[in-house]
Formats: sequence, C-alpha cells, structure tokens
Amino acid sequence: MNISLRQMRAFSAVARAGSFTAGARQVNLTQSAVSMLVQQLEESLGVTLFDRGAAVTLTEAGRQLLPLARRILDDVNQVVEGASDLRSLRTGLLRVVAPQMLGCTWIATVLGEFAALHPDIGLRVTDATTDDVVGVVRRGEAEIGVGPERTVGEDVTRTFLMDVPIRMVCPATHPLAQRRGVSWDELRDERWVIYSSEFNRQLERILQSHDASLSMQTAVEVGYLTTALAMVGVGSGLAAVPDYARMFADNFKVRFVPLRGPEIRRQFYIYQRRGMALSPAAQAFVAMMQRHAARGTSKA
Repeated sequence: MNISLRQMRAFSAVARAGSFTAGARQVNLTQSAVSMLVQQLEESLGVTLFDRGAAVTLTEAGRQLLPLARRILDDVNQVVEGASDLRSLRTGLLRVVAPQMLGCTWIATVLGEFAALHPDIGLRVTDATTDDVVGVVRRGEAEIGVGPERTVGEDVTRTFLMDVPIRMVCPATHPLAQRRGVSWDELRDERWVIYSSEFNRQLERILQSHDASLSMQTAVEVGYLTTALAMVGVGSGLAAVPDYARMFADNFKVRFVPLRGPEIRRQFYIYQRRGMALSPAAQAFVAMMQRHAARGTSKA
C-alpha cells in the first residue's frame, strides 16, 4: 500500500471545503490534481471516501477515516515545526565532554556565551579525565568532546581547535615562583606531579628529542588536574599545566611560570563519532569555540 501525505492533505482539504474546487484552492493545486489524489487514496485504501453527487459529501468510511488522516497530518506538522525549532536553536540539547579543568575555565566561558544567545538549548556537560574524553564520545555519552591530542581509532574523528602554552606550576613559596621564565635544564632535579600518563609520555618524548639527558622524575600521580594543582600547592612537586588553569593559581597558592628550552604548546581538538552528523546545537557550539580559539582566548 502506497499512501502519500499529498493524498491525505487533498482528502482533508476537500472534506473541509465541501468541494473539490474549493479544496484545491486550499492546497494550491488544480481541481483535477486534487481529484486524482483523492481517487488514488481511495484505490489504495479500497474504500470510497466521498459521495460525488450534486454536492460532495463524506461517505461513512470517509467520516471514520478523516480524524485519523488529520491526526497524521498534525503529527507531520509537529515534526516539521520541531525540525524548524532545532535548526533555529529554539530547542535542542547540547552534550559536551571535556577535562574537568578545561570544562570549568575555557569551556565554561564559551558555554556562558552560548547559553546567553540560545537560552532554550539544554546543556549537559560531562567532566572526565583527560584520558577518557575520547571514550565518552565513543560510547555516545556526549555528542562532542574537547580535549588534548589523543589516539581516536576508526570510530572517532578529531578536528584541531587550538594550542595552549604549557607552564611550570610551583608553590607560591618556591624559589622559581617569581621568575619570568625557567628552562627545563634548571628543573633537572625537580620532582613532578603527574595527572595524565599520556601527557607525561608526550612531554618525555619532546624533552628527549630536545636533550636526551632531560627527564621528569615522578613524585605523585593523580587523576585530575585540580588535584595536581592542590598537590603542587602543598609542596609535593611541580606540574606542567596548560595556561588556561592560571585563574586558579591563588586558590591553590601556586604560580604559573613560562617554560623555555623547549617551549611546549599542547594541541586541543574537537572529537566526534565518525559518520554521525552533528545536531544544529552542536554545530553552533563548535563554530563558537572556533571563533574563541581564533581570538586567542586560550593564550596567556
């Protein structure tokens, strides 16, 4: 059985208008086109919908089927209106995953602007460890993820967003705390608070390629950057931290000092599931993040 929405619209219009000619005007078709559509619908259903005498009136079958047809048309109209609301960002849900510290600093700034422009969009932000951002996206628990460079596999794609300078973080009372810059060579004897094993391996590779004698001695390993800052603040070691976390320096009684020899910048990406089209809300948020990144809001 092949029934179309055009046929049901023609049926409903003729029933409302009481004639094929007037019904045709309501749907902006010719009288012959509407007559053909109604006839096709009757043939598909196997019932006669109208008595075509001096006046066009509904048959008993037509009277019983008309409410069902109108309900279907109303449902279709709701689908169309819902799609329009999604496109115009009058409704929808934005699901984002980001590392905890990035989420409460840089991402929070962009989300605040997004929410002000699109107050009808629901927001669901997942805090994750840096190493689990890709996994959350892979499992479909968030539509997009934002985080540093990670291996994605075949089911997740990534798009470059920005790079962020890495700073040495030390206690506010540390001898290096007031320096305008510090070289890695000066940090040979320091011990480090590690909050991401993947990032630590990346740092080690960069340092080794610059100077084979450079390495990082681990003092403490933690799961979140906020915990790493707290451990630095109580004197457990130093940490290599993206500059966007600088706003919490006073909270943890630490100082952010530029690194050199080599200077290190960490690349951040937008992650999404391969082959899955982003919702209008996610598309708008990605575009907003890219504008913020282009303006250099991640820089010191």
